[in-house]
Amino acid sequence: METIRLLQQAIDYVEQNLQNTIGVEDIAGAAMTSKYHFQRMFHALTGFTVTEYVRNRRLTLAAEELAGTDGKVIDIALKYGYETPEAFTRAFQRVHGVTPNMAKKKNVKLKSFSRISFQIQIKGESEMNYRLVEEKGYRVMGKEVIIHQDAYSEIPAFVEKIWNDGTHDRINECAGRPAGSLLFGYYYDFSEDGTKRYLMGTELPEGQDVPEELDQLTVPDQTYAVFESRDSFSGDTELDLAILNVWRRIYSEWFPSSGFEQVEGPCLEKYYWTDDTHEESICEVWIPVVKK
Repeated sequence: METIRLLQQAIDYVEQNLQNTIGVEDIAGAAMTSKYHFQRMFHALTGFTVTEYVRNRRLTLAAEELAGTDGKVIDIALKYGYETPEAFTRAFQRVHGVTPNMAKKKNVKLKSFSRISFQIQIKGESEMNYRLVEEKGYRVMGKEVIIHQDAYSEIPAFVEKIWNDGTHDRINECAGRPAGSLLFGYYYDFSEDGTKRYLMGTELPEGQDVPEELDQLTVPDQTYAVFESRDSFSGDTELDLAILNVWRRIYSEWFPSSGFEQVEGPCLEKYYWTDDTHEESICEVWIPVVKK
């Protein structure tokens, strides 16, 4: 599969240049894809940001040299891209839990981050249904939060908070929607350190201002690939797991086998009640894409 081959090609590039200055653009170029798409794909498939992976690989090799040779700390620091021993010591200690000087002693535990290898796996899962949607830009109002690590633990806590403190109802009220209407989730401002912003909100009516206590987001004209969870769900945990599986399959199955790549812009999770009882809901994942 071509995408898997190109991802492996990018890893080969990283391994060959761990002692050189390399940026995310260089690594994405080795995979013949955009920086934005490569970052999203890499993080989704590995759980690491690109910069985290490069740093962990460098510090793994540095630890091996410290433990297995009589090399000086300053020389090894410079070899793996650290301008000062102090910066190297801080980074080394964050990863390994010990200083570089301690690593040179015997019986000291060090961490090893292995080189990543991408492989094709044939699974018995069902087909993925999607549709392409052209959507005009619009403004959104809601409440935002910065997601640092695990979206599927941080976001539910955030959603529960704004539901309990009345913010959820306030957003619907400002938009002229009935109380209890489901809001959409918007992921945006993806950073190289893995953080991103998440806004829970709804489209802002034309000509209306955003209340001071709420946040706003401008969504540009986009082409989206839209994926729907296959069933309806009555429990929050059940729905969260289903959405997580949709996201996982998009990056591990659909992107590698499709002719599309992700482009910069908010990703959406759209929630809908399945009937008037408000007992079951479904979710759609909207990802901005472009044909390669």
